[in-house]
Amino acid sequence: MKLNLKESIIFKIAVIFILIMLLMVPAKMVMELIKERERVQNRAISEVSTKWGQGQVITGPYISLPYDYYVKTVKNDTTEKLTKFKGRLHFLPEELNINGEIFPEKRYRGIYEVVVYESLFKLEGTFTPLDLAPFEIENATIHFDKAALNIGITDLKGIEKQIDLNWNGNQIFFNSGTSSTAIVESGINALIPVGSGDSMLYEFSLEIDLKGSQFLYFVPLGKTTDVVLESDWQTPSFTGKYLPDDRTVSNDGFRAEWNILHLNRNYPQSWKGSQYKVGNTAFGTDLLLPVDRYKKAYRVARYAILF
Repeated sequence: MKLNLKESIIFKIAVIFILIMLLMVPAKMVMELIKERERVQNRAISEVSTKWGQGQVITGPYISLPYDYYVKTVKNDTTEKLTKFKGRLHFLPEELNINGEIFPEKRYRGIYEVVVYESLFKLEGTFTPLDLAPFEIENATIHFDKAALNIGITDLKGIEKQIDLNWNGNQIFFNSGTSSTAIVESGINALIPVGSGDSMLYEFSLEIDLKGSQFLYFVPLGKTTDVVLESDWQTPSFTGKYLPDDRTVSNDGFRAEWNILHLNRNYPQSWKGSQYKVGNTAFGTDLLLPVDRYKKAYRVARYAILF
């Protein structure tokens, strides 16, 4: 019986397979070109962000209160030695209200677009009197005169103006750096008057002009944290640990509101040292470009085998 290759299913499948393999070579080259262009775009974004201001994460404010503690060591079973160490107590606000507005714009590095922004937001709220009873620390070992209000800011280069703190009606200037890196690595601090016998609430307010790029996040340190963000950017992406309770996105921009309770997170209102990390509860918005050509082109190239 003579074999007719034109009617052989196996032959047809083999030819199709060979054609697919041959056509995948230029498709692979196209995918590599797309990846290379995307890497160049990411480098361009990184260069602009480094000079303008990186994506910002705002943590705080919170109070850090230093204290002394002693550790006894015994040498040769006879000699006792007391060594003094410094620890810190951290207290989070009872209420934290943040109202902000983002002013984004596009910058260009060659053919690549980069989203940067300026922002203006106000932080205000209250702290309850510091409750030291759970820590069982003597007042004599606590340095109330060195109590500091800390605010974590990812990239300090983005700060536009001097930041003033209104603390119970008193104006206090912030200093660069945080008083402790137990909670955040980068930020600002202000020495504040607190005492062990205070019975009134501590009220605070401040305004921050901040530059950044790509995204703006917040960490919900308040027992109740309310955040309202507004912008004329039309393509936001709300990301992080929490989504907005209410949001409006239109051709005129967006408005988003978050209300977060201390019950929604896995750390308390006060603790010693570096027991808890708060960064994984950040939330906020990414400022997405309306069209990311490289992501779309890469998705199309992945389906080349179907064609």
